[in-house]
Formats: sequence, structure tokens, C-alpha cells
Amino acid sequence: MIQVNHISKQFGGKSILQDIQFSVAQGERISLVGPGGCGKTLLLKILLGLITPDTGSTSILGVDFQHAPHNDQTAVRKQIGMAFQQGGLFDFMTVGENLMFAMEHMVDKPKKVAQAIIDRLLAAVKLPHVQSMFPYELSGGMQRRVGIARALCTHPKVAFFDEPTAGLDPVTSTIILNMILALGIQEVGEEAPSMLVVTSNVETAIRFADRIIVLHEGKIAADGPWRELLVSGPQWVQHFLQVRFIGLDLAYAKELELPDAFLRKHW
Repeated sequence: MIQVNHISKQFGGKSILQDIQFSVAQGERISLVGPGGCGKTLLLKILLGLITPDTGSTSILGVDFQHAPHNDQTAVRKQIGMAFQQGGLFDFMTVGENLMFAMEHMVDKPKKVAQAIIDRLLAAVKLPHVQSMFPYELSGGMQRRVGIARALCTHPKVAFFDEPTAGLDPVTSTIILNMILALGIQEVGEEAPSMLVVTSNVETAIRFADRIIVLHEGKIAADGPWRELLVSGPQWVQHFLQVRFIGLDLAYAKELELPDAFLRKHW
């Protein structure tokens, strides 16, 4: 569904991404995690075809975004859902109009069917009452939830989420992650979308997916199941992942399903 082949990118002579390579299977969930400034958002923009890499290529649904005709790229983009860090909603449209705009331009459905989908999704993110409200009337967490509904209302085959929990309290963060996972399964029937979350938050990353890709200084420092990387990954990766969890209440650490080897070492 997603293929990244030896991507590299420089700005002003400074290397930002170096030889990035990975793939995402149909229905797979992946967390792309790393410290601020390591190149996560740049890689996301390259994946979306917004920035051209210096070397390498990316493809989504088999379409090479660096070389495919514009019409082919447009057809693929209609099968991609994108939830932006700050919601990315149109300020001059109501919530309902924002979602309907996506439905009208991304999928071919009668307006009544589209409205029924919007009603169902807003109810699923616990915001059935906000359709006539404008984004500025919503809290940050509410805007994120609307953004998630918009990203998934078109039943995409691939969905990207940029820092979906940044700046939110732990309870709201958990609610939003649970909504992404639930909607991603329920709204596309048998074919769950391939989903990638870009985040600096280790806890968000491990709650979202078993497989994580860790970026560090523009390179992939590790790619694999987070439980394995937490106890036996490269030294920098272990430190980056572990620092969030050492000192947690043991009951909460177990709730996060941290591996036994890690629990025995630190408790």
C-alpha cells in the first residue's frame, strides 16, 4: 500500500533525510516516532507528494508519486485520508460543511448517503451536536476529533495522522487514539485502511501500533515491534523509548503491556 524507496532530502546543503526505506502492507498500522526536528513531518509531506525528494521514490497504491501523471496522482489522493495536527479545517465553513466538502470532492456518493455517513461519524467521535458550528467555536480536542472524522469519512485505503495527540491531556489523547482505531476498522468494512501516525510521543506511538519506525537525525534508527525494541533495540532507541516509562506506577506500566523483561529490570 505504501512503499518508500531510499528517500533522501537536503535543504541548504544540510541533509534532513538519509536513505529512508520501508513499506506498509494493506491494513497495517505503523507509528513513525522520533524527537522533534528529526524529519518526520518532511517525510510525511514527501509521502503525500507535496515535496519532491532529492533521491529515491515513494508510491501509494502502486502509483509512483515522483513520476506518475498528474491524473494518476489525483486519483490516488482521493483514496487517502489525512488528519492534520491542528485539525486543518476551513475556518469559513461549518463542521458539517467541512465534512461534506471532503465527501463531494473525494467520493461519488449521493448527498443523502454522504450526510448519513457524516452524521454517523460525528456521533462516533461524540460530537453529534456541532455540525452547524464553526471550527473557532470548538476546543482543540474537538477540532482534532472533527479532523479524524473528515480523514475517515471517505473510506480511504490509506490514512495519515500528524501528531493527533500533541498538546492534549492524557484522557483526551486516549479517547482520540481509540476513536482512530475504532473508526478505521468500522467504516471500511472488510478492508481496513493502512494507517500511519506521525508522533513525537512514545506512549501515543505504542498505543497506536505494534510496529514502530524510529527516526533519529534523519535516518531510520529502528523498525520493528516496539516491545522488542524497548528491551533489545539499539542503545539510543532503547533510551529514547524507555525514558518515558521508567518511574511509572507499576499498575499503569502493566496496563500499557510493557514487556516483562522491562518490568523486571526497572521495578
